[in-house]
Amino acid sequence: MSKLEKILALVRSINQDEFQEQLTYGDSLDDVYDELLFLAEKIDSKKKRTSVIVEQISNCFAGDFFNYLPISDAHDELDVFCMGFNTYIEELKAAMVSKKLVETINEKLVEEKDRTDKLTLSRNEFLFNVSHEIRTPLNGILGFTDLLLKNPALGSEEKNQLEYIRMSGAILLVIINDILDLVKMDAKQLVFSNKPFQINQLIRVVQETFLIKFQQKQIDFQVSIDEELPTVLNGDSTRITQILFNLINNAIQGTAEKGSIRLKVKFQDEEDDFYLVRIVVSNSGTEIAEDKLAEVFNPFVQMSDDSNSGLSLTVVKRIVSLMKGDIQVKSKPGDGTKFIITLPFSKNDYYFSVSKSFINKKPIDKNRPVRVLLAEDNRMNQILVEKLLSQFNMNCVAVANGQLAIDVVIQEDFDVIIMDLMMPVMNGYEATSTIRSLKDHTKKNIPIIALSAVVNSTVAKACKAVGINKYISKPFDSDELHAALMELIRRE
Repeated sequence: MSKLEKILALVRSINQDEFQEQLTYGDSLDDVYDELLFLAEKIDSKKKRTSVIVEQISNCFAGDFFNYLPISDAHDELDVFCMGFNTYIEELKAAMVSKKLVETINEKLVEEKDRTDKLTLSRNEFLFNVSHEIRTPLNGILGFTDLLLKNPALGSEEKNQLEYIRMSGAILLVIINDILDLVKMDAKQLVFSNKPFQINQLIRVVQETFLIKFQQKQIDFQVSIDEELPTVLNGDSTRITQILFNLINNAIQGTAEKGSIRLKVKFQDEEDDFYLVRIVVSNSGTEIAEDKLAEVFNPFVQMSDDSNSGLSLTVVKRIVSLMKGDIQVKSKPGDGTKFIITLPFSKNDYYFSVSKSFINKKPIDKNRPVRVLLAEDNRMNQILVEKLLSQFNMNCVAVANGQLAIDVVIQEDFDVIIMDLMMPVMNGYEATSTIRSLKDHTKKNIPIIALSAVVNSTVAKACKAVGINKYISKPFDSDELHAALMELIRRE
């Protein structure tokens, strides 16, 4: 074989292997030329395409992700690479679009959360302000009603009418408290106390509150308290009362005339640190449909044709959960409805230590009447407190703002101050701070009770921070006010 033939064979094999093509079939010099020219053109084309690919990939690394590589008609390995690269670009593009979409959604979610937080804050502030405005006149209604009920000259009919007023006011107060408690629970601001109380006394108060309703519907209300239950329990008596009130009020709504309601308090178990107590409230007659049982603790669920849950059961459920208890509801046709609550109550010697220390206090000097300074801008509340204090044989001086209270304290001597928190000119916090900074040791340490319709969670802390000894919310109970006054005066 001649050298020309060898060169031609070599070039043809390269073209066949690289490009799967053979142009000529002769053995002449022209054939060699055509084959070499074809090979040179193919190599030059590959070189140019490779240069374009390298440039495109470099641009991709520089941030220009969305330029596709060119695909020729050669359908060679470079085209296979370009097609794979273009597929990668498509996936990258989709991923980046998804990422951008997620970022946009996240930004909107953040904006929506900020908006929701602002709306929640505005709602809470609105509810607290409305509560303050409602509780102030309600304090007068309940307070004066209690004063009138103590009047021995009233006839039975007048007393019944006053009982209706007191019952309506008490229910209104519970509704207001339910709304505020939901707000506090949402804001994680609900605080529980752990003090001794007697469950039978709480039940008696609740029973007396609903006495008229029981009589109106001729409901047979029976209470059963387990003899094994400790006489004194430690816990939040206000929340226990709220639970009982809401459950019994709910039972009254679902009980027909001449029906029955049963309240049972059972001693269930005893652990090292707490007692486990079961409270059962059941009523005859109207039962809850099976498909509604899972929803009874949601706000304003229609449980039957003539009753709905309102907020009461929602509040009870959340309070029980926060107290680390459990609540269940059972209802069967013909058997009525039964709510079963299990609550833990801690064990401690708080009751006995407090009782002993209280008994050991020196009695008040009965030869000198107790002098009370009342700082309150609402004239109706001034009259109410003055009348209550007169029944306790206490002298009261009333002023309309904090600045006047400071002026009177400097000029006269008092045993205790009752201080409203929200007043014109100077509020109760500022007045207390000023009194606590007086040079006269006796005057600067005078006991101060805050009496206010403000009920948010920060009030107690704010009162303690400025030196207020005790906080009582409006509407207040006369016995609670009297007990607070006596405790602080004896302490002094």
